[in-house]
Amino acid sequence: MSRIPEETIQQVIAATDIVALVGRSVKLRKAGTNFLGLCPFHNERTPSFNVSPSRNTYHCFGCGAGGTAIRFVMEHDGMSFVEAVKRLADAAGIRIEEEVWDANAEAEAKHRSLLLRAHREITEWFHQLLMKHKIAAPARDYLKSRGITAEVAKNWQMGYAPPHGAFFREWAAQAKIPESVLVEAGLFVQSDEDSGRRGTYPRFRDRLMFPIRNDHGDVIAFSGRILDPEAKTAKYLNSPETSLFSKSKVLFGFDRSKRAISKAGEAIVCEGQIDMIMVYEAGFQNVVAGQGTAFTELHAKLLKRVCNEVVLCYDSDNAGYKAAERAFQILSPIGLTVKVASLPQGEDPDSLLRKEGTEALQTVLGDAMDFLEYQIRRLRASAKSDSMVERVRMAEQVASAISIFTGVAQRITAVNKVAKLLEISEEQLNAMVKRAASGDKNSHGGQRAGDSPVNVVDEAKKLLASQHKTAALLCQMALTDAEVMYWLRESDCEEMLREVPGTELLSLLVHSRHDPLEETAQLVFMAGLERPQEAAFAQLQASPRPSGGLEDAKLALCSLELARLQNLILGLQAKQRQPGLSSTEIAELQERVIELIAKRKECLDRTKPTPNSFSP
Repeated sequence: MSRIPEETIQQVIAATDIVALVGRSVKLRKAGTNFLGLCPFHNERTPSFNVSPSRNTYHCFGCGAGGTAIRFVMEHDGMSFVEAVKRLADAAGIRIEEEVWDANAEAEAKHRSLLLRAHREITEWFHQLLMKHKIAAPARDYLKSRGITAEVAKNWQMGYAPPHGAFFREWAAQAKIPESVLVEAGLFVQSDEDSGRRGTYPRFRDRLMFPIRNDHGDVIAFSGRILDPEAKTAKYLNSPETSLFSKSKVLFGFDRSKRAISKAGEAIVCEGQIDMIMVYEAGFQNVVAGQGTAFTELHAKLLKRVCNEVVLCYDSDNAGYKAAERAFQILSPIGLTVKVASLPQGEDPDSLLRKEGTEALQTVLGDAMDFLEYQIRRLRASAKSDSMVERVRMAEQVASAISIFTGVAQRITAVNKVAKLLEISEEQLNAMVKRAASGDKNSHGGQRAGDSPVNVVDEAKKLLASQHKTAALLCQMALTDAEVMYWLRESDCEEMLREVPGTELLSLLVHSRHDPLEETAQLVFMAGLERPQEAAFAQLQASPRPSGGLEDAKLALCSLELARLQNLILGLQAKQRQPGLSSTEIAELQERVIELIAKRKECLDRTKPTPNSFSP
């Protein structure tokens, strides 16, 4: 595995403006020397997310998330430690020279790089075929019929996959990419022995190709649209799941639109690639599309990181409504407000733009309504009458949607609104919601959609709660006072750290080797810890700085030693009471107890409070 030198990590952290970094996805306002905003890691209405430019760290007082700029990129963008450091290094113009200490991991990194190169080079080849080769004339004709210009095709590097394998093999030979890599990348398929075929063949043939990119803009997969209307095969074909691509984790166009989504606080979600591209090119750049599959919780979390509201812009048919309903069930439980843009019957975003222009789409998006209101309108449109019986039937269906809300305030607001729209009592609707919620719990084995296991924030809170109060105080002192840190490292406290429960965080500091006078070195130390440990240290850093200096730290450590000695004395006294001990063994235990009591007295004398001193 490759390793980034600690000195380089320090340079990256020092060169990163954490306020600017966080500010790209969180709206921050200045509050004294720090900045405040709504936490991107949990749902909140009152800002408790604190960014400290002086410490170059962040901390949420609501959920406990916290750490360095590296940790923020890891958590916010779902990256590994090395990937996060590299992204920040690229942004700061810092060159990274990795130290290789694991040959297997280095080989794995090179193989991943080869897979990415295969995707990058075949994307360019597909694109050149589309733009210039006579074999791609039907694909160019199709684009013209959809109003897609050559400029748009270039902007999105659209391509054409030829119908015959010979073209692919000639390209692969010139690009010097092994066939095994093409199979692993999902570009070639291994023939099934039962089919009568031998060897491999291209997955995409005679298709208009759309490159699918990750957050960094690297091509990791493709979606291919069939061009022959008579072909008996899937209209759209996506790359299979690979080590690079998982369709449940990637939203088409997100690499381009995430900044616009963050700025708008809202994401427009379309069903297909062409819809997404044309909406983007029309000036609505806060738009993404799925990958031909239902919305997943990972998609929802991806959007939640950069916005609080989603506008579903699906086809106006029944299938579009069902897709919107499924998306609501995934998006809403994690705190996203879900609206639906009601397109004219028979239209999709692309066709509406071609027929009526950008103003028509702007009107549709501007008139987007809350999902519950949209659901009620559809139910009323298909109802046989507006009788009380019909309204109660509709209320039962809407109650199921309301039950998805996890927040009390959300439910109260929704019940109030729906009760008025359907002209039924809130008490009656509340009873329906309660029944629906109970049914959801039963059907999900007691766990509602959107619930998740204990996360890192909970683990950090538990870790802090398990720490000895005096040990936690010493951690704060060491984090803010270099003299205390140097002294702790030189003190003889190994036995105390080993035997006193709740000193795990203090032990990490004592055994650390970073220079406490170098702020970035301390951040690098934190960034290298387990996630709950880093969040715990970030919370300690964000708490009010304790008064006192080195002498108070000495008294605190002495207090912990008192706790160790007391535990030992009690343990020995318990042993003395065990049956079957010889007189010699009892005498030896008693001698040891007397020795420890004498040491305890020495400690007690040292911890007697003096003016302005620490009091355990």
